Amino acid sequence: MITGIDHLVIAAHSLERAIERYRSLGFSVIEGGRHAHGSYNALIGFADGSYIELLGFYEESPAHPWWDLLKVRGGGLIDFCMASDDIHADHQAFLEAGVATSDLHEGGRERPDGYVVRWINNKVEGKFQGRIPFIIEDVTPRAERLPAERQHANGVTGIECLTLAVYNLRPVPIMAGLMGGVSGEYVRYDNLRASGTRLTVGGHSLEYLLPHDGPGQLAVHLAKHAPVPFAVSFKTTGAAQTLEPAETEGVRIKLV
Repeated sequence: MITGIDHLVIAAHSLERAIERYRSLGFSVIEGGRHAHGSYNALIGFADGSYIELLGFYEESPAHPWWDLLKVRGGGLIDFCMASDDIHADHQAFLEAGVATSDLHEGGRERPDGYVVRWINNKVEGKFQGRIPFIIEDVTPRAERLPAERQHANGVTGIECLTLAVYNLRPVPIMAGLMGGVSGEYVRYDNLRASGTRLTVGGHSLEYLLPHDGPGQLAVHLAKHAPVPFAVSFKTTGAAQTLEPAETEGVRIKLV
């Protein structure tokens, strides 16, 4: 079963610039390490156990599943991962629901201290990419994958809600089933000219929103950036605020 959001992936043309930008916004950012296929990252960990992965490329890697989302679509909030307590069963459930997904495979990265973190995950493909999460289960202890520093000057303690723009609500019953049969909550946002369903598990929510009533902000995003998530809100003990996309590598962020 899926137990909550594991991490969000934010791709940047310059990882070093992204690190500095997020630090200037009050986030504690640590170097994560290098993957085997041309990418490297930095991490922003939260008290709720989730984290942000800031991702860049240290060498050309056109076969990488996120290369096109960065180099062609411009990067930003490109994907999300959810934790699984039985990844083989959840992967099979994806297949039975008609979700195009790679096989499960072992991934890893070498941290700056030389420790090699390893996990099992998949990659969601086709029309569900960016709307259905890829899933992960740790091989090495999960604590070794997450950043130890989880306190932030801006007071952020974790993910509140990830908002996804969709053409239809087909992902909703798939995700509800994988979350243990949770009930969806109807939501409507007149400022976005959109409505849809919110699902909650492990203290985190996913909102699947459909645009309506003309070319609102959500419809514009869907036309230009599909298939990537629309926005994210974070819980904070500090001041509520909206962060400008120019400051966040193009990500719509609210602290609530």
